[in-house]
Amino acid sequence: MGTKEAECIETGFTGHGPFEVLASITSVKREQGGVRTALLYAPEIARRAKPMQFVQVKVVPLTDPFLRRPFGFSRISPDEGIIGITWATVGKGTSLMAGWHEGDTVAVLGPLGNGLQVDRISGIACTPPENAPEQHTGRGNPSRSMEQRSKGRSVWLIAGGTGLAPLYPLAESMKPQVSDITVLYGAKTSASLMDTSPFGAMGCRVTVSTEDGSKGARGRVTEALGRLLASAGETLRHNRPLAVACGPAPMLRAVKSMLADTPVELYISLEERMACGTGLCRGCAVKAASPRRGYLHVCTDGPVFPAGEVLLGGEG
Repeated sequence: MGTKEAECIETGFTGHGPFEVLASITSVKREQGGVRTALLYAPEIARRAKPMQFVQVKVVPLTDPFLRRPFGFSRISPDEGIIGITWATVGKGTSLMAGWHEGDTVAVLGPLGNGLQVDRISGIACTPPENAPEQHTGRGNPSRSMEQRSKGRSVWLIAGGTGLAPLYPLAESMKPQVSDITVLYGAKTSASLMDTSPFGAMGCRVTVSTEDGSKGARGRVTEALGRLLASAGETLRHNRPLAVACGPAPMLRAVKSMLADTPVELYISLEERMACGTGLCRGCAVKAASPRRGYLHVCTDGPVFPAGEVLLGGEG
């Protein structure tokens, strides 16, 4: 590639990270929906990253803004050493990121968070990243056992706004073991819709909703979820779909409420302000559903949680 990391300092357990990396920007692209995606050459992070984990990025090599910004992975390519982050311009930090160019370097800390351990969920398996070390459990061929666990279960990916971006590596990791993936995606208008074609190219069924009806079905993504529930009917009890929701807090609350009394197993990805990304500042604490657990940290316990483990705003 011609570029290499200027610095890589391991900050966690040996061989696992997180790593402090000076990453080279290999491309910056303005995309549909008014978002930008940057691809970063950070092989130490790319080789260990899991879907729904995140990185903390120092957007400029200055003290203003002082705090790093958290971004979920919109691409994970271990063989190329590439990670992708996608953002909308909403404040000072992301406005400065609009000035990024190919060849620039940025300080990145990651991978952070637990992500979604898909291979630990009954009936779902994920594809190990290419060139990733094989993990033996002492119970036979690991890849064969994953295939055996993946039979028959559906996956629903529910996204609003830029919440679509981190779901792409998740869907990619589930293919080809999971054949039935439905993507429900919504935004206010067609102008704010991200490109869903990469999901379609993977074989996912994609339903798009806009609140003004300018593209796809008129209404919110939760209305599309209601139609999906109705069409699934009695098959829900046998199939017990896995749902993962990522998007604005009101959407997450609505999705959680809709699926609370169904057989659907729901995971939600939370977005909170994160100063450190390692649990030290406690700025991203959310209330746990269990009083015994008190508060959980989005950065270390999440950002993905089983929906029943956390209380969202207005609950409890």
